[in-house]
Amino acid sequence: MTLAAIILAAGASHRFGPEDKLQARLADHTVLDTAIAATFGLGQRLLITRAPTPVPEGVQVVINPDADAGMGGSLALGMASLAPCDGVFVVLGDMPLIPQALYQQLADHLTGHDIVVPTHDGRDGHPVLFAANCFDDLRALSGDKGARGLITSGRYRVTRCEVATDAIVQDIDTKDDLTALTNRSKTAP
Repeated sequence: MTLAAIILAAGASHRFGPEDKLQARLADHTVLDTAIAATFGLGQRLLITRAPTPVPEGVQVVINPDADAGMGGSLALGMASLAPCDGVFVVLGDMPLIPQALYQQLADHLTGHDIVVPTHDGRDGHPVLFAANCFDDLRALSGDKGARGLITSGRYRVTRCEVATDAIVQDIDTKDDLTALTNRSKTAP
C-alpha cells in the first residue's frame, strides 16, 4: 500500500501573533520541521504553504496563492498535486508531537475502511487517513470547509482508532500553546 501525506501549513496564524508559529522553536527544531519529520517514510509528502518554505529533502512544497480562502482550498490544491497512491494522511503543520509510529498504526486500520480517524479519550484528532476512493471529494473541497464533512457524510466507511497519545488533539494556536508543548516535550520519555 502506497501512502502519502498532505501537510497543511498555509494558515495565517493570527492568534499566535506577528511571528510565524510554524517557524517557532520546539526543542532543537521548528514546529513545522518536527511535524514533517514524523511523516518520514511515506511515499509522497506535500507541504501546502502560503510562501516558499525551506523543507527537508523528499518534501514537495506547493504554494497556495489563495491561502486566505481556507483549509478546504489548501487540501484540494494538495490533492491536485498528488501522484497516484492508495491513501493520504491529512496532517496539520501545527501539531508537532504526533509520533512517527502513529502513521503505521492508522495505516493498519485502512483495510476495509475509507477513512481512519485517530481518537483519544473520545476526541477525534489528526492525522486522518483517507483511502483513494475519497480523493474526488477531497479534490472538490473549497473555502474554509475541510474534510470533516466526508467523515460525517455517511457515504464512507469510517473507523475510529483509539490511540495512546493525546498529541492528536494538541495543536499550537497561541504562544501559551507553544510553551505548554515545549514543556511537555522536555518531559517526554
